[in-house]
Amino acid sequence: IINPQTMMLGQEPRQTTSNLGHLNKPSIQALIHGLNRHYYSIAINYRKNELEEKMLLNLHKKKWTDGLTLKRFDTHSKTNEQTVQV
Repeated sequence: IINPQTMMLGQEPRQTTSNLGHLNKPSIQALIHGLNRHYYSIAINYRKNELEEKMLLNLHKKKWTDGLTLKRFDTHSKTNEQTVQV
């Protein structure tokens, strides 16, 4: 529910979020062509959690479902035992 007092004060009723980034200043060539009047670019950097990083690392696979498939437990446990022994 939007508070009517915030509307009277002219404040934005929606929630706003912040990005970890900054405005890119236009290059000299862009200024000559007048591109700064039409658009500006924002470099957005955001933090990824571990699950998002794993998802992005699986993008190179042949199918998107390849990242979701699980290995057989017996082969996985054997490789775990071998790495512990080494």
